[in-house]
Amino acid sequence: MSSATLKPDILILGGGIAGLWLINQLQSRGYQCLLLETDTLGGAQTLASQGIIHGGLKYALGGTLSSESESIAGMPDRWRQAIAGHGPVDLSGVQVLSETQHLWSAGSVASRMTTFFASRMLRGRIEKLKRPGFPSALADPRFKGQVYRLDDLVVNTESLLDVLAAPVRPRLLHLDLSRDTLVWGENGLQAVELAGQRIEPRVTVLAAGAGNADLLERAHKAHLFKAESSQSRPLKMMLVKHSLGHRLYAHCVGTSNKPRLTVTSHEMPDGDLVWYLGGDLAERGVQRSDAQQLQAARDELATLFPWLDFSAAGFAVLDVARAEPRQHGLSKPDNAYARRERNLIVTWPTKLTLAPDLGDRVEALIDETDLTPGPALTVPENLPLAPLGTPRWFSLFEGTH
Repeated sequence: MSSATLKPDILILGGGIAGLWLINQLQSRGYQCLLLETDTLGGAQTLASQGIIHGGLKYALGGTLSSESESIAGMPDRWRQAIAGHGPVDLSGVQVLSETQHLWSAGSVASRMTTFFASRMLRGRIEKLKRPGFPSALADPRFKGQVYRLDDLVVNTESLLDVLAAPVRPRLLHLDLSRDTLVWGENGLQAVELAGQRIEPRVTVLAAGAGNADLLERAHKAHLFKAESSQSRPLKMMLVKHSLGHRLYAHCVGTSNKPRLTVTSHEMPDGDLVWYLGGDLAERGVQRSDAQQLQAARDELATLFPWLDFSAAGFAVLDVARAEPRQHGLSKPDNAYARRERNLIVTWPTKLTLAPDLGDRVEALIDETDLTPGPALTVPENLPLAPLGTPRWFSLFEGTH
């Protein structure tokens, strides 16, 4: 056991987008922070996301914008400011895969009407395109639908993790719960025994995504956050590796109040592209077997892109579980979520795009505690660092050509 106990102002549990955003924002305020991750940084939800920074498209498709959902409209601008080096978190160097996204109708009257209502609700943040401006995957003469351009952007989540981790790398530590110990008290997390090092935080933030469920069980035993619990929203995403060369970042609008298909494009080391497919296909996919979902994806691509030949493409299924605070009727939360009880804060960003909103909310809760930054913290070099995760499509298509 090290003789010098580490006493950070804030200890963050969880190394996905939530934890990494928070440690950067709180360090910029002068707080001395440490982050503990039990697996790889970003290896769960963050690297399984499509990297979409959206401004509320799904709410507009429903025909209404609530006061809560409308607050998401400013998120693309918040991210662009951060990427330009402004704001509480500096994202200079993050690779932007696309500055805009597209919204297209499959050609039916109903889907065109849904697109029309979406365009009205998005209040100038959507532009109808003429055919010369269509993305290449939709430029075929056989495409008879409509295409709109949105001001949403798409970021490379791997570069996002690199940029967030770099300034605080020595403070991103690996927690092994088969070896290490969490000591709870009536005011929160009292201490952590990590690889022979004692850590006594003044405030602890739970930002572990799906891992919050286990952490909350431990907090419940200490009579904290008894009313808080988590829910999981499963998705069965599809990945399509091809050499067709079309980079597409778009939502296909059908007759429902959610995108029929959402496509983002990601480059593989061999130069091929992976189309990452979400939307209604992924939500309905949880009711299908992997083989059924694979066939559903092939059928959907054949229906929506009959002019593209995916016969030589590689297909893979990726099960993803989005962790969220439990809502009435398991509904989707509209905003980032943060609550404090004594010296413990529990958080979920609920969506990648809402990371700046989460930072604002946690910072406000920290301010309520009257916590003042403590002396500079020296982290022993022998403590184990949490490794960076890698995008799942790299491993899923390893060895393919």
